[in-house]
Amino acid sequence: MNENISHIRDRLFDEMELALTTSCVLFAKIQPDQWDVRPHENMRSLSELTQHLAIVPAMELAILQERPMEETRKIAVSAVHLRDADSLSEVMRSGVQALTRYMASLDEGDFLYKGTAPFFAKNHPVTQVKWLIEITTHLYHHRGQLYTYMKQFGLPVSMRDLYGPAADSWTL
Repeated sequence: MNENISHIRDRLFDEMELALTTSCVLFAKIQPDQWDVRPHENMRSLSELTQHLAIVPAMELAILQERPMEETRKIAVSAVHLRDADSLSEVMRSGVQALTRYMASLDEGDFLYKGTAPFFAKNHPVTQVKWLIEITTHLYHHRGQLYTYMKQFGLPVSMRDLYGPAADSWTL
């Protein structure tokens, strides 16, 4: 693979890893009596949001690999019973690792040009590089939601929880 293309791919891997690491830090701050709280009746509870965030990498990998709807749904519901940081973190870590392995296995042509279509949009294939960008964005969207929920519920979260140790040296 071209050095510039692999550099971009690897930076996206770094961003997924940061989303994973910081999500796990946030999961660990949730107390047992807080899993069922929700900011509004028509929004996900803290447990529903964390379960979804944790399963995104594995679920999206199944979708981009054009697995059948039934298989993807099984993956999606596999985390609904999880209500502890360690289990959520393990599910998310496993999904990120599988997704990273898949993307790293692609040659340059497949990474840039191979299109796969999800079961819900068979006539709209998406290239693998775009999938990787979309999945990374999806992770950050829900991690941002989680941070906002936690702030609303008075949990002790800070910029360091979102950006890691690098945030310690920032002057905001």
